[in-house]
Amino acid sequence: MHIRIRGSLNRYVSLMFSAIMAVAFWCGSSPEAAAAPAPAPASVSNPCPAVGADTKCGIIINVLQTGNTPCPPTGCASIGFTGQGPYDRIEDTLIGVVNNGKFPLTSIAVQSSTTAFAFEGDGVCGLDPTTGLPFVPAPPGCPFGPTGYEGPGASFGNISPDLTTGTVTFSPPIPPGGTAYFSLEESLTSATGCSSVINGSVLKPANGGANVVTSFTPNLGHTLAQAASLCGFTAWDWQQTVTLDPCADVYEVGSTTPLKAPPPYNDPPLKGYSYQHPPNAVQLPVYYNLFTGSSDPLSLSANETATTLSFGDGPSDSCLSGRADGTGKHLGFTMHLVGIVGALPGAGVQDTGVGFSYTTTFNGTTGGIHVRNSAVPVDPGSGTGGITVTAYSPTTSYQYPKGLGVIAINGVPTGQTTTAPPILLGSGVGSVTSSGFVYSRVTQTFNTVLTLTNVSASSISGPFQVVLDSLTPGVTALNTSGTFGGWSFVTVPKAAALAPGQSTTVTAQFVNSGTAPITFSPLPYSGSFN
Repeated sequence: MHIRIRGSLNRYVSLMFSAIMAVAFWCGSSPEAAAAPAPAPASVSNPCPAVGADTKCGIIINVLQTGNTPCPPTGCASIGFTGQGPYDRIEDTLIGVVNNGKFPLTSIAVQSSTTAFAFEGDGVCGLDPTTGLPFVPAPPGCPFGPTGYEGPGASFGNISPDLTTGTVTFSPPIPPGGTAYFSLEESLTSATGCSSVINGSVLKPANGGANVVTSFTPNLGHTLAQAASLCGFTAWDWQQTVTLDPCADVYEVGSTTPLKAPPPYNDPPLKGYSYQHPPNAVQLPVYYNLFTGSSDPLSLSANETATTLSFGDGPSDSCLSGRADGTGKHLGFTMHLVGIVGALPGAGVQDTGVGFSYTTTFNGTTGGIHVRNSAVPVDPGSGTGGITVTAYSPTTSYQYPKGLGVIAINGVPTGQTTTAPPILLGSGVGSVTSSGFVYSRVTQTFNTVLTLTNVSASSISGPFQVVLDSLTPGVTALNTSGTFGGWSFVTVPKAAALAPGQSTTVTAQFVNSGTAPITFSPLPYSGSFN
């Protein structure tokens, strides 16, 4: 039978029919629900049903140890990413759990650096924010709990005040080999958004000249502000570190002790160099000043447009006597793209690892001044020598969003947390010394013990890494954990934190295929690069 209703009555009936269909869909009896493809059965490779835009879990937590015995070397749990994006097409994450332990799994406590427990009503059993209706497809049997983010048998508790940490309880417990699923706020999967706008975006400088010049232009047509937002930053800057300075003839404002590296120091130092008038007091470990306006040529605002952040420097010193190949007496630098986290004046600085290291042998000066940080290009005719790029790192190790970590299983702490982004432990915070090199006939390597010491007045959280910056050409580091900023790094074992004055050690092994002595500048970081 066909009924035709005209005018306002037609609109009224149509609205009523839509509302009835929405309620019917929620109850699982609508024609659309019946026509939706049946979700695949749960398995250890995919514990989740299809939800919204996702055909499977975005994250799978594999629980490896459910007893009270120590965690295996692989940890008590592992986090796997499947490549699925947010199921709501905006930010929320579908999470599966697989119990690979020997005992029933009653609960896991998870931690994120984002507000994963800031529930907004668009959980797997909530409403799709793009339609205002339940997700299509949606898990059968919804809802499973009061928030709409629960899966079958899952519930939430012990949520921290900052909404980053909480406990997921399973009732009944997940048996060995069993699975479960639930959802959380924020995009907790791999950080393709941030890396896609950074990777390959910093140009490699040219060799040979007296000045070093580069720029950062975000990929995909993003402005600097848009790229900063995608990476969790409020702005961009550079961080230049002097890794080698044998001259000892420049001073920080207010100090009578000349700066010398190693250990590395920020260029410029936080109070600025004494030769600068007025001193370039950056106050944060960055290159361009965030606290001065565009009339200052060394300010951030004077060196950026809406889409490009520029970098230029012309370090020089009359004490230099090296050659363009980097041998002899020269200055060493590492320059990275960094993000500014939070608002001034108490903002933080986050290293992305994208950038380069270089040396200069240029010994010309302007007015007899030994220059490290300058807005004025040097006169290449005033001396000899020039720039040599020694390492170039075009891709980032920085992850944002910063993911998810399992911090307790069945109420027992795992000792694991979310992967912390790497933070350079600058001068006055962390110091690394080397014991000197000892040759081992057994391993046929040159070995040195690196001692990392907390020289600050506050505790420092690990894990700790030591980047072997400016390693001699022809020398290979063997027992490394990977690369960061173009240089190999070693992970300091068994050090979760360092109290003030406390030290920890790690051995570094090298093979030298050349005749030059092994030299490098150790840069200490807290956090993980991988």
